[in-house]
Amino acid sequence: MNEFARPEMLVDSAWLQAHMGDANLRIVDCDTRDAYRRAHIPGAVCPRDNRFKNPDSPVFVMEPEQFAAAMAELGIGDETEVVAYDASGTLNSGRFWWALTYYGHDKVRVLNGGWNLWLKEGRPISLAEPKVDAGKFTPRPNEEIRASAEYLMEARSRPDVVVWDVRTEGEWNGTASRGNKRQGHIPGAVHLEWTNNLTPDDIRALKAPEELREMLSEQGITPEKEIITV
Repeated sequence: MNEFARPEMLVDSAWLQAHMGDANLRIVDCDTRDAYRRAHIPGAVCPRDNRFKNPDSPVFVMEPEQFAAAMAELGIGDETEVVAYDASGTLNSGRFWWALTYYGHDKVRVLNGGWNLWLKEGRPISLAEPKVDAGKFTPRPNEEIRASAEYLMEARSRPDVVVWDVRTEGEWNGTASRGNKRQGHIPGAVHLEWTNNLTPDDIRALKAPEELREMLSEQGITPEKEIITV
């Protein structure tokens, strides 16, 4: 992971297998409950809502008290080390990483390659659902990593800002609404679907850092700029 600019955000399968028994480690399976019940990494827990959305307003992340309750159920406290994974190329585990980070918990990493690589490498799996003690989680919202619509409107015209639309081609060009009232994209945004960050195989791990840097640079997504993803 050291080749990545932020290696502390990721963990590999060898490290996770070596640390599965650590008392302060919580492994979180971010796939569906049905997928989790078929098989999962030993000791992993699975949330009721793997998107961590506010049930009263599903376009937003859970409110602080809702998120704290979800973490308590998963056995995650303020000092818990968390490793999240899924079988969808970090679609849900990445969202969980963001939600934990937004609520001030920096002890969280994503398993690169996720369930697909873990299974392909023949690493241990389990059907057992562990019983965990409730965690005591203190939400500390960090608004600096979340852009409001008002902030985006003000910032998008600045030369040091890139609005990166990571949605599908259909969502970008307006041919796929996905139930939204309005179609299309934010004027001036660049489009690069999030799946382009992944290897084009059945594992769907992150591409090599140099390949990612070159691809993003071609879109003007460079380290010195502020990037707002939508």
